[in-house]
Amino acid sequence: MPEFPTPQLVASATLPDQLYLPDVSAYTSKVFGLKINPHHHQAERESYEWYDSYGIHSGSRRQKLFDAGFGLMTALCYPDCDFAHLRVVTDFVLWLFSFDDLTDAGGLDSIQGMKRAVDVTMNVLRDPTSPPPKFNVAAILHSYFNRMCQDASPATIRHFVDAVDFYTQAVFQQKVNRSTDTTPSIEEYIQLRRDTSAMKIAWGKFEFEQSRSSADQTYEVVNHPIVKELADAGNDILTWANDIYSFPIEFARGDTHNFVCVAMEHKQLGLEDAIEYVNKLTRKRLHEYVEAKAKLPSFGPGVDEQVAQYLLGIEYCAQGFIDWTFMTPRYFGDEAARVKETGIVNLMAPVALDAHVVVEV
Repeated sequence: MPEFPTPQLVASATLPDQLYLPDVSAYTSKVFGLKINPHHHQAERESYEWYDSYGIHSGSRRQKLFDAGFGLMTALCYPDCDFAHLRVVTDFVLWLFSFDDLTDAGGLDSIQGMKRAVDVTMNVLRDPTSPPPKFNVAAILHSYFNRMCQDASPATIRHFVDAVDFYTQAVFQQKVNRSTDTTPSIEEYIQLRRDTSAMKIAWGKFEFEQSRSSADQTYEVVNHPIVKELADAGNDILTWANDIYSFPIEFARGDTHNFVCVAMEHKQLGLEDAIEYVNKLTRKRLHEYVEAKAKLPSFGPGVDEQVAQYLLGIEYCAQGFIDWTFMTPRYFGDEAARVKETGIVNLMAPVALDAHVVVEV
């Protein structure tokens, strides 16, 4: 039996039949660019064939995953990388959303099951020469990581493992909060969301691209306070926008790990006011990004160009994901184009969660 009670916020909230969502892209697109990688069709096709070989999903669940357009999302977030790297990143994205769906959609419906999934997942990164585990979602990460290790520097590999560790531990904490119906404070949520978003892993991909000539120098630069603030701001902008747009489906699943829910709880706001609160903070965060970027110091010839490419990658990723929200049926089904045009979404009835998944080593 699932360990998680229906959150009090879900049980007590009175929601309208329809909801107006703000157009976040209208203001982020004035700062962030958007383009698509020309290799995305081939990368998506080959990645899906690779993913299929692990037999993770079949039937309608497989079709739902493939129809989501994760290859398109990856191509929007990484428009400048070559085919080989786009293919590898698309593989990783398929793992990430498979793991994310297990945690969000009910497959891992106990603290013990979640802890076991995290342990098996991290074991494949800490001991990549071990045989792939029976837990097939971890097995695809095992495959991805072994290929990554052939081309990445030791510093990049360490960063990747640390970032996945932060992500899985944050997702585990999210599950613990859910089991006790605990809503973190706004500041606690912002910090936790930066890890549950997995964007620190995504930013590491840009560091990987810049680290081929000087990993130590790259590490120093990306940890400069202003560069780090820009990375955090890009993470916040992307994830807070995602929280606004994913609220309808997440609330229908009883999932309150969402900035809108946190604002409703701690600011004592109704739904529409909570969404506007998050929207205003997102707009403010964009202004802070612009201001921080204007204060960026010079790191010297050659390095400045690498920093510019690193930040451009963050900007493409944020804008690409925000715009992809309305190109995929993942959040609004076949109403995505209409929601994009009108801003109006019909709130849905509670959604049945997925069947329990047994995690095998």
